[in-house]
Amino acid sequence: MRRYYLILVVLTLLLTAVVWWVSMRGPALGSQHSILYVLPLYFAVVTGIQHYVVANSLKKDPRTFIKNFLGLTVGTLFLHLVVLSLWAFTHIPTAKPFIIVFGIGFVLYLVFETLMLILLVRSHKK
Repeated sequence: MRRYYLILVVLTLLLTAVVWWVSMRGPALGSQHSILYVLPLYFAVVTGIQHYVVANSLKKDPRTFIKNFLGLTVGTLFLHLVVLSLWAFTHIPTAKPFIIVFGIGFVLYLVFETLMLILLVRSHKK
């Protein structure tokens, strides 16, 4: 579990550095978009909590694992949709860069979480 959280922190720091680097290179993500620096942290917290709950349910029962995995996946999708919608409709001038960074972060953390869960399930079977 420690390895997972270490990789999660490294991924979050890397993505925060990329957002900072892109904002310094061009006016597209200027200083008025400081919320974009918080998005990797948001995804890290949501992904970390989701992984913690799912990993602990894997130790109990496979049916509990499946139920928790599917429930948390749907729940986090709705949470992401709510966050994305609230920001896009309340901050219209900054909605476009926010949606782009949010989408990229979502895909990256989704791939990360999927790969880590595959490794976790495989190691649990052994």
